[in-house]
Amino acid sequence: MEANHIDELLERYLHLLHEYTTLREQLSTLQTGMYQNIARANFAAERGMRFGQDCYDERMQASRRISVVTSNDQDVPVFTVTARDAGSTPSQVPDTGKGTASEDGTQNSREKVDEKEEKEKDEEAEQAERKKKQPQRKDPLRWFGLLTPMALRQAQAQSIEAIEKVIPKLVSVNSQMAQIEIEVRRARKKRAKAEAAAKKEHDIGAGTEITASS
Repeated sequence: MEANHIDELLERYLHLLHEYTTLREQLSTLQTGMYQNIARANFAAERGMRFGQDCYDERMQASRRISVVTSNDQDVPVFTVTARDAGSTPSQVPDTGKGTASEDGTQNSREKVDEKEEKEKDEEAEQAERKKKQPQRKDPLRWFGLLTPMALRQAQAQSIEAIEKVIPKLVSVNSQMAQIEIEVRRARKKRAKAEAAAKKEHDIGAGTEITASS
């Protein structure tokens, strides 16, 4: 029974190993093409212009977000990378309308409430405008100007594919392989203990038979 379980684990491990090797080849191909396109863009660039870290914006932020989820039945993490949201939604203040002061309130208190509501609306309008403008600055290619070469755009597409698709699968498969290695070692230890116990019982039984025959 344990032998069949170990064989199933090893078969699954071989399938994961094949998938891991394929993903590594895809990642290597993407990285090679990315660096070739960057070199091609630098070769065709204007004199004194170089596409590299010198043109990075100091205000840059991560444009991708990673999430790690662990399944309930196994402690194997699953990695996913998604595009970062344009920005967190600001907390909005409910619109209560003007002239909602109590009847016994004074005119001065009503004016203060109206001024506060107008100020809050102005802040919300500014935040909405800032939120609309924010996605326009998300593309890192704009750091290098508006007319970026096609080779640089291809390098960006290859790097996005590597980050969002290949690398998360590669890390997830690696975690699954590590978990299967642990399960194989546990199954082999359990089988070794069962064999030792069976051998011990066999030796005791053989010794009892010899004693009885003598």
